[in-house]
This record gives sequence, C-alpha cells and structure tokens, in this order.
Amino acid sequence: MPIVSKYSSSQIEKLVNQLLDTLHQQHATTELSLMCLGNAVSHIINTSVPAAQRTAVASSFSQALADAIQSDKH
Repeated sequence: MPIVSKYSSSQIEKLVNQLLDTLHQQHATTELSLMCLGNAVSHIINTSVPAAQRTAVASSFSQALADAIQSDKH
C-alpha cells in the first residue's frame, strides 16, 4: 500500500527543484551536495524533533533513503 503524504506532489517538487537549483548554481560537486544536504537534515532533526525521538527519526529517514535508492534500480 503506498504511503499517502499530507503534502502535494507539486509542493514537494517545487522545494526539491529549488534545492537542486541552488546546488547547481553553486557548482556543488556530488560530495559537497551530499554533505550540505546531510547537514541540513541533521539540523532539522536536532532543532525540530524531541531528543528522545531523534534516533528513531534518523533511522526512519535513513531507511526511506535506502528504499528510494533501491526502488530506482528497478
């Protein structure tokens, strides 16, 4: 069963495109892009998620990322 998001596809695509445009405008390498996005994710988790839930949220995020990469192979 697919996961239903409370955010529209267009809202998600707009933000992702803005992030990617910024990285492209800065001529960020793959390594730098991943470092920056990782730092952003860490910042969001550390500032927006209660301490007791941070490890679980990070694990869920990590699993979702791994699943997304695996689904791109098919």
